[in-house]
Amino acid sequence: MIIIASFNSASIKMSILFNTLNSNTTEKIERRHTREPLSAAAVTPSPFAVLRASALFSTASGRVKIAFAGVAAGVGSTTLCFAAAEYLASLNASCRAGAKPGRRYISRNVTLLELDLKPENPAGKSYDKIGIDRRFAGRDYISLYRLAAEGRPLHGLMNIDGGICWALRVPGEPLPTPDPTVLHRLVNNVTGDIILCDISATGIMDASGPLKGREALAALLADFDHIVCVIDPLPSRLLASVPAAEVCRAVAAAGVPITYIFNKLNAGVNFREVTRFTGVKDFLPFPAIPAEAVYSAEYACRSLAPELASSLSSLFPG
Repeated sequence: MIIIASFNSASIKMSILFNTLNSNTTEKIERRHTREPLSAAAVTPSPFAVLRASALFSTASGRVKIAFAGVAAGVGSTTLCFAAAEYLASLNASCRAGAKPGRRYISRNVTLLELDLKPENPAGKSYDKIGIDRRFAGRDYISLYRLAAEGRPLHGLMNIDGGICWALRVPGEPLPTPDPTVLHRLVNNVTGDIILCDISATGIMDASGPLKGREALAALLADFDHIVCVIDPLPSRLLASVPAAEVCRAVAAAGVPITYIFNKLNAGVNFREVTRFTGVKDFLPFPAIPAEAVYSAEYACRSLAPELASSLSSLFPG
């Protein structure tokens, strides 16, 4: 199948992409990411160096917010975000257990925050997928979404299981308003040191609110320290990815580091066509996972971190 559009075609030149960012958002990005002069390398840094596990753990300090942006429905960003959370939590436990006597070790709390505002999506799909009821049997699970919608404090509230603070939508509860201030409040006030945010880019763009469409997504992504843009090379999904991918590229060009993941790779993928269409040549390959492994993991209420460990080690090198 030949795809005749392109992320880099004349119809979506960078000058047009920057129109997706209002002046306040652009200034905010530039203010938060001016530690080094922008260059071509800074716009699209090598994915093998930008997220180092050694920088996230051991003696690291501060707070890191990483957006896993799924640029179309079904690209697998939720699966990858969950797997990354369990992978980092495992690394954290290993670093703590293996710390040398007398060596100062700073434990880092890993938080998984779900931001999926698409109205037609079943609320709590991730909650059920990872088995929160089973994980928290006999314990209270705090709905941070409900508290955010009510304007109540979030600081210090944690749902810890398996070394991860889970901040997922609860089935049947109303979504918080898509007002950007509420979304930013969730991202910036949820407790944790390493915040992995599962973002449905199309859901954010489709939601109603003061900011709509590309502006809403751009404003949200601008608040992160790093974007992991998840792309499925299936031709129909590539075509559906164009609007959200344009926003990711524009925010990255304004200074927020970005890593591209080509997910679900298999022998049927035409790499030449995919790289021509996306214009992305520096990416991390993640394999298609056999269906039996996916089913087995969900029955066990776990992520696919073991199956994706090799690929995740490239995203978070030691």
